[in-house]
Formats: sequence, structure tokens, C-alpha cells
Amino acid sequence: MAQVRIKNIKKSYGNHVALKGINLDIDSGAFFTLLGPSGCGKTTLLRAIAGFHQQDAGEIFVGEESIGHLSANKRNVGMVFQDYAVFPHLSVFDNVAFGLVQQKVPAAEIRQRVTDILATVQLDQHAERMPHQLSGGQQQRVGLARALVIRPKVLLMDEPLSNLDAKLRIDLRRDIRQVQQEFGITAIYVTHDQEEALSISDQVCVMFDGVAQQVDTPWAIYNRPENRFVASFVGANNFMAVDTTHTDSAQLLGQKFDAPAAIRNQANCVAAIRPEKVLVNRALTGNGLQVDGTLRQSMFTGRELQLLVDVAGHGVLEALTAPNETMMAVKIGDTVSVGLLAADILYYAEGETGKLLS
Repeated sequence: MAQVRIKNIKKSYGNHVALKGINLDIDSGAFFTLLGPSGCGKTTLLRAIAGFHQQDAGEIFVGEESIGHLSANKRNVGMVFQDYAVFPHLSVFDNVAFGLVQQKVPAAEIRQRVTDILATVQLDQHAERMPHQLSGGQQQRVGLARALVIRPKVLLMDEPLSNLDAKLRIDLRRDIRQVQQEFGITAIYVTHDQEEALSISDQVCVMFDGVAQQVDTPWAIYNRPENRFVASFVGANNFMAVDTTHTDSAQLLGQKFDAPAAIRNQANCVAAIRPEKVLVNRALTGNGLQVDGTLRQSMFTGRELQLLVDVAGHGVLEALTAPNETMMAVKIGDTVSVGLLAADILYYAEGETGKLLS
């Protein structure tokens, strides 16, 4: 299906600049996710692609065709909304067939295409039901089927699972990914849920303050965030002050360590390490540092143990570890060792969007 190119898209609402020159290349057949907090510009960008909002500047291409000047109904994109947007007075079959009727597709072809797509989204047994007879997940499947049946060049989805409960969200996002792969369609998906974005996407664009902060694979977004905002928004992170005022070495958590060349003589920077990389009561197996701290909190969640360790004078570190009898026996207030491997630490310039240094 079509490649999508976004070239220098800008959009303002009065004095608020919602999009500050967005440039994206989305591969044909990719599942591409716009991820970010409320107000970051992700839905504004999606609606600009759909034609619901007119951009102030820039161009939108689907394949080789510029569509930024076309009305929404001329762009040949499918849209799945957050609030299902099904017609309450139409059956499941008629809801899905609506777009085809508007396109004046022959009746026999409508019946075949609707029947096929309902089977794909596992609603073939509910074709004659009315929307009020369906669950929220089933209604969202109707919305997905209606978007796909018109055979769009691009499928757009605006937080389609946010109104569903947690387990249903997981089940339905798997189904959406499977259907997208079966159709080979280019999909652009908006969410504020980091786990959702990482689990279903080929590429993720993390947005903040109208800017695409990082566009990369889910693995790179999580393991190599390009700035401090991405590192803090996608998953948990421990940020620690680095003392680089010493001429012979740097200090972290009050300990001297062999700092990367990129941060030496850097006046202001912070270190970051994921909670699952913090080693509690475990020996270091490589270059790093180890300090003592006091266990302040321990929460058993089944597959993992969530710990908060107070390193006196240097703040509280969050750690995740596999639960076992030894760790479960550690009490609040006990002294524990905390180990950080040098290879697991990243360094950022100070500031909300401080760049990755090393």
C-alpha cells in the first residue's frame, strides 16, 4: 500500500502552535504510531492527514499524490475513531456497508465485500444486530471493518482502544495488528499508551510540544532514547545528577566512576538507567559502581518485584527484579546493595528535552 510523506506541516490555533514543522516518511505497509501526552499535537497531525483540519503550511503525500489540498472525502483514507462512531439506527451490516453505498458500489459487490470483512474482524455472526446489542469491543470492530471495507490507501486510527477495559485493549490491539498485516495496509495510529505503541508498531514517533522528538523502532525508542523527554515518557527511568567538577574522574551516587569521554567537562548532565537494570543485592559482573541504600518500598506484582531504594543524599532509585524467596524476605528499612553497570547508563544534557550525550 501507499507510502506517506509529511513535509514541514505546521498548524496553529490562535497563539498556540500545535505543529512546528513536522517531517515524516512512513513506509508502505508499515504500522506507524504517533505517541505522546495530551496536547502534544499527535491528533492534530492525524486529523490533518485525514482532511478534518487544514494545515497552515506544508504538504501531505500518499504515494506520489499530494492530498493536502483535497477534502476529506476525496483522500481515500479510512478512519477509526475513539468513540466508535457507529450509526445507532443501522445494523452491523449496514454500518459497514455505508461507505460503499456512498460510493455507489454495485449491491452484489457490497454484500460480498461486507461479508468478507465481517468474517475478518470476527463479526460475521452479528451482521444483523444493532449497535446497542454489541459490546464496546465489538462496536470498535464495526468501526475497523467500516474503515477497511472501502479499501483505503491509508488507515488512520485515533486512540481506538482508549474506551475499553485493560484486557480487551490487549486482545483488540493484537487483532488490529493482525488485520493490518493481513491487508498489508499502511496504518497511522495515535495513542498516549506507551506499552500499546511499543507492542504493535513497526515505527514510533514520540511527539511533544508540536515537535517529533524521535522517530525510530520500538526497540530503539525504549533502549536508546534520543533526548530526556523520550527517556522519561516511554517507560520508567531513574535520573541521577552527575558531578563532573573533579579533574580526575566523575561522580555518580557519591562514587567515582570511569565516565564516558562525551560527558567529561560537561557542566550540566544527568545519568539515566531503567529500573530493570538496577541490580539489588546482586554482584556486579562488569564495570560499574555499587552503593548501599535503604529499602523504602517493596511491591510484589506477580511476575516482578517493584522496589524503591533510598541512597542517602542521592535520592530514591526505582528497581524491578524477578521475585524470589530471598528478595521477598527483605524488609522495609533493611540495608540493600545497589549496583549499576556502566554499559546500562545513558547520559543527557540538562533540560526537558536535553539531548543524549552518550
